[in-house]
Parts: sequence; C-alpha cells; structure tokens
Amino acid sequence: MPHNKLIAVLQKAFSSEKLQLPKELDESSLPFPIASNITLQQYNSFVERKEISGYKLDYKKGTVYIVEMATPEHEVVIDVIRHYFNIFCPGFPTDALIQVSGQINHIAPDGSRRSPDVAVSPHPILIPNPPVQHPGPPPSDTRGNPHARVIIEVAVTQSYNDLRDKCRLWRRQLYVRSILGIKLYDVLATRDASGHRERAMKAVLWRQGVAKQKWHFGTVDKNGNQFTPGTNVCNTANDPNFIINIPVADIFYDPPVPTIGYTGPLGLPIFYNANIVIDLYRVQQAVLMKQEK
Repeated sequence: MPHNKLIAVLQKAFSSEKLQLPKELDESSLPFPIASNITLQQYNSFVERKEISGYKLDYKKGTVYIVEMATPEHEVVIDVIRHYFNIFCPGFPTDALIQVSGQINHIAPDGSRRSPDVAVSPHPILIPNPPVQHPGPPPSDTRGNPHARVIIEVAVTQSYNDLRDKCRLWRRQLYVRSILGIKLYDVLATRDASGHRERAMKAVLWRQGVAKQKWHFGTVDKNGNQFTPGTNVCNTANDPNFIINIPVADIFYDPPVPTIGYTGPLGLPIFYNANIVIDLYRVQQAVLMKQEK
C-alpha cells in the first residue's frame, strides 16, 4: 500500500487526537505506534474492514502498532512454508483437504482479531463448519469456517520476544495444535562462502502437550558470530538436525462436543498419519536469495 494511501486510511479510521502519522515508514522505523487510547472493539472493527494491505498490525494495551511490512524475505518464508503443506494437496486449492491460507481473521484468546501469516485448517468436507455460529463451539474463524489448527508467524522487524508472546497467545486456543514461529534477525555486512550477506535465523515450534523445539538455522548465531565448533550448522538440504515435522493429525484435530451433539470428523484423509516435513535449509536459502544484496 502506498504511503499516502496508508495515511488516508488511518485518518479515516482513528480520530486525530489518537493518531500518530509517520512521515516515512520503512523497516528501520518498526514497530511504529500508529494510534493510542484505542479500545479493543475499535481495533477489531478496523482489522475486520481489512483496509490496510502489506502491513501487519498488533494491539497492546490500547495502542495499535505496525509491526511488519511485506518485505521480500518475509513473503518468501511464507511461500516456502505454504509449499510444504500444499505438497499433500496438489490440484485446485478449494478441493484441497488441507486448506492453507494467509491473513485470515481469527479471534485470539485475548479477544483481539489477529491474522496469522499462515493459517492451516481442515477442509469442511471432513471437518464440518461449526454448527454453532462464531465463536462456536467448536471454535471458528470470524467467518464461521473451521478454526486454524496450525499457525505460522514470521518476524523480521518484530523482536523475538514479541514473536514468542504472539505464538504463546495462539497456544492458549487448544484447537491450535501447532504454532511455528520464524524469526529473521538483521542482515549483516559480512558474507558467507557463497557471497550471501550473513544472517541469523531461528525457528521455534510449540505443540499442545509437547516440549518446545527450536532451531538456529542461519549462517551465523543470533549475535552475528560464527557457530562454535561442534555445533550443528544448517548448510545442506535434508539434514535431520534442521527438519521440522508437524503431524497431519494436528490439522484434523476435532474432538466431539457432546453438549451440542457434535460428533467430530466426518472422515479423515488417507495421509492422516503422515507428517508435514519442513526443511529449514530451504527456508534459509530462500531468505538469502531474496534479502538485500
């Protein structure tokens, strides 16, 4: 979205005394507080209208922030992750038993409307739309479709702590079975053996009832230093130390709700016992290709 159009949208949405207009907006100025003293209801209404594209918002204690922009490396991570889920469901997207979407509004456990970078949900042919209108039970997105069971969040300008808090918030919704957070740290001036500017990268997987897993898969550690001898380094494809497995079963989690007569899934896919396999080396290489030269 062009800067002048962004300003016009913000002026329309929030009163002038609550609004803070950026003269310029780039990655170095994020997170940027665009409005303060905003109620949760006002924020949710603004998000639901989807008047801002190319920016990711956050809401904290009455303040609305722009926390991410649609940079090439942010978007390529999303593309690569979506690819691994789509492997199981080639063909026309609306026929896919695994529905992989982006920026779909959900009500987070804190009551705010949030749009994860990637939301993975079951097709209603197997997991029917919740019989009780939003918010359910069972829970749904804001349009009444099955709630995402797997969520991916990508942070470039957001701090790791903010990314972690966001992922932990999603984990409070028990129907979200897996949450993958990926943090790209600042690109450095030094270069690796292939000539790419070096960069630290981190992935963390939260799953319900399972211990947290994390991987440092950049070309340097988060402090910009070379990895110490003996440390596993992400420098080749198919290295089991940098493979993430997300059970397909997580996507089709759908327990019965006896109080409303809801009996659960209408069926399960033949690949129900398989895993979504994500190779972090492929993610790393995509980022290095798209980042600033």
